[in-house]
Order: sequence, then structure tokens, then C-alpha cells
Amino acid sequence: MSTLEEYRTRIRENDKQLLRLIRERFSIADKMAEVKQSKGLPIIDTDAEQSALSNLAHAARELGLSTEFARRFGELLIEETIRVEEQGKPRQSKDQLLKEVVELALRLSSKGERVTRFEIGEPNFPASPQVIQGLTETFRKKKIVGYGPAAGLPELRRALADELNVEHDTEIEPDQILITPGGRFGIFASIAGFVSQIERVVIPQPAWPAYEECVDFIKGRVIPLNTTLEERWEIDVGKLETELRKGARMLILNTPSNPTGKIISKSKFEEIIELAQRYEALVLSDEVYDKYVRARAPSILESGRENYIYVNSFSKQFSLTGWRIAYLVTTKENAMRIKRVIQTVATCVPEFIQNAALVAIKKGRREAQRNINAIMKKVELTCRELGKIDVSFYRPDGTFYVFPRANKPNFDSVRFAKQLLEQHRVSISPGQAFGNYPAFFRLAVSLPAAKIPGAVKAIGKAIDAWSL
Repeated sequence: MSTLEEYRTRIRENDKQLLRLIRERFSIADKMAEVKQSKGLPIIDTDAEQSALSNLAHAARELGLSTEFARRFGELLIEETIRVEEQGKPRQSKDQLLKEVVELALRLSSKGERVTRFEIGEPNFPASPQVIQGLTETFRKKKIVGYGPAAGLPELRRALADELNVEHDTEIEPDQILITPGGRFGIFASIAGFVSQIERVVIPQPAWPAYEECVDFIKGRVIPLNTTLEERWEIDVGKLETELRKGARMLILNTPSNPTGKIISKSKFEEIIELAQRYEALVLSDEVYDKYVRARAPSILESGRENYIYVNSFSKQFSLTGWRIAYLVTTKENAMRIKRVIQTVATCVPEFIQNAALVAIKKGRREAQRNINAIMKKVELTCRELGKIDVSFYRPDGTFYVFPRANKPNFDSVRFAKQLLEQHRVSISPGQAFGNYPAFFRLAVSLPAAKIPGAVKAIGKAIDAWSL
């Protein structure tokens, strides 16, 4: 046998021994899963994962191995261990809780039933005639071309930069802006571009479930930071610092918040951004509801920092939800990194959609704001009606959402949402979709004002009749 073949034989034996040890590790993981289940503990323990990775890095240094290799090896082991522990116990998607209500409402509507839609986060005003005209003009003049730039049309990015610089007193350049196929994709591209497997992402909750879905998709780790109605949905800065100190790759902020309508105060916002800077966490600031406000919300663009990605969208401001167009603002270096995700997954946003968005900025802003103001009045009406039923809630600072809590013990908003839809033909979003909030539900005030009193009254009646 040649020396080379001897080496290969030894490697094969080492590989077998390694697999035996891994099999033993999975056997231990099976037993751990049983213990966790008996104690009602979650499968994923992010602190234990970080400890395991730290131990592997220490062992690698002692053995003269690459700590980067040790990390990659550890991440693979952890993911496989979780897969073993979760066998037969699939994770429930929070996003799916929302989709189930929407699908049931659509099924009933398709049968001719009249359903009052309090669950869908979509403005009920139409796109402005100027925007529609801009779209048809693009077709008429045959300005439809092939693939466009992955970052977006230069003239749209320039218009956005000019508008943002006036609004926020900044010096944003077009190369810092990326046009994305919707806000959700912009958030996904940002997370996919910067968060690696097992890296931690801190998300104050309650929160839009898409954040968690995106982090889970790339096998990152969601670190929920719970807030409460009693504390007026304020972020506990001390608890946030504790999580950031442990090592977080990203912090996601949403102000005004979906679902609570909470606006983070300027002083607290600055304190949070300072903490993120200190612990080198990238801040993803979702500000798509910044025009749905009673008082101006703080913006990451005015922070003077560079560790950020700003997200905004044409969907909510101009009622272009189905058109799928949004935009990001970040540093030029970060933009190049995110652009690679866009190129790989989406290529570009269709240019005729971007041309229509350009018209929206130039000609549709005034009408859009009138429509937004009308929706905000409906939010006020909803709050007045909610004051007549057995719920507690925070009067929203912004957005077109209200997040009430039913004042009933052992309330289950998933079950309640289905019963309400089946018995009263009113659809709402269950609180569990936004975090550990089973007693809460979200109302999206995007329905005609005339329907609001009757729908809220039906909700109150169903709450009064609630029992397990």
C-alpha cells in the first residue's frame, strides 16, 4: 500500500470515529428534547448555543485549529441537533396565523358572505389618478425596456434622495438608496445580507411577524424583547443592553409600530441607537408608517450614525401595496452588499413600476396625505368605539392599527378570531401572530368608517360571550 493510500485509510477511519461521536451527540440531543418537553422549555436556547460556540473556539485555539472553522463546524452541529430535537414537532409560523384568518375571510367572501375586514393591513384608498396616468403613459410611450439596474432607476433614487434630504436635513446620495420589490423583500435582503446562521437578531415585541420569518429563513436567532401595555409599550433599555452585550448582529426597530401604533420618543430612540453603536449591532429601522402619525416620529436618518439600514415603502403611503415597490437607505458599502442579494434573488423592480413611483413622489404626495389623514380619523373613531367594550388598549401615536387586550381570563385570540369570523363575520388578527400576546388582537383600520361601530360592537359582544 502506498504512503498516500495509507493516509487516505487513516482519514477514513478518523471520519468514521467522528461520525460515531456525532451519532452519540444526536442521541444525547434526543434525551435533551424529552427533558425540555417535560419542563415546557423551548428547543432553541440561544445562550446555550453561544456558550457551545465559545467552548469550541477555545478548544480550537488550544489545538491550533482555525476558530472560524470551529464556528462553522459548531453552527452545523447546532442546526443538526435542533433538527433532531424538533423531529415531529415543527415550529409554528406566526405569519401563518395571519394568513389563516385572511384565507378564511376570503373563502367566506367568495361564497357571497359579507365580511367586515378588520384584519388586513392595506389602505383602502385607491392609487392617485396621477400615478395611474404615469403608469399608462409609460406603456403608451413604450418606455418598457429589459432588465434595469439592480439598485433601481437612477432618476427615482435621485428623487428619493432629494426628498429625504429636505425632510430630514441630511446629505443622502443616490448610491445609498436601493429600490426593492416591496418592504418585506427589503427587510429580507437586509437580513440575508448581514446576518449569518445562528447570529442573534433582537426584535422588540409585539412585532410584525415577517421580521421573525426572515431571520428564521436564514437560520438566524430571534431574541424577542417583550414590551407591555402596562408600560405603554416602552422598550426597556436595560434589558436591551443585556441582550446587545451578549452579542447581537442586528437590532430591528419599527416606529411607529405595527401592531401597537407606538412611537419611540426621540430621547429614547437616540439612547437605543447609541447602545447599538456601542455594541456594534446593525440597526434595521422600519419606518414605513412615518406619514401615519399624530406627531412626528424620530428617524434613523437623523441619528448621525452609519450602522443602520432605513426601510420605507410606497405601499402604505400611496396605497400601492400590490405594486411591490419600496426602498432602503444605508451606507454605500452596505448598499453594495444588499444589492448582491437583490441581483441574486429578484434581478430588479420592473421599470414601469418605478416610473409610476417617481410620479407618486412628484405629483401624488398631497392627495396621499389627504387620504392618510382620513384614515387617521377612522383610527380615532375606532378608539372611541373600543372605549365602549371590555378591552384595554394604548391609543396609537401612529399607523392605522390598534392592539386591544380583551379583559377576560385565559383569553385565546387565535380561537377567538376564528369564532368571531364564523359567528359575526368580522375578521381580526390574533395577538399570538405578533409575539406572546394571547389576550390581544390587532385591528387594521382600513375599512369604511360606516362599518366601524357595528364591527367593534360585534367584537364586544363576542368578548362578553367568551368562555373556554
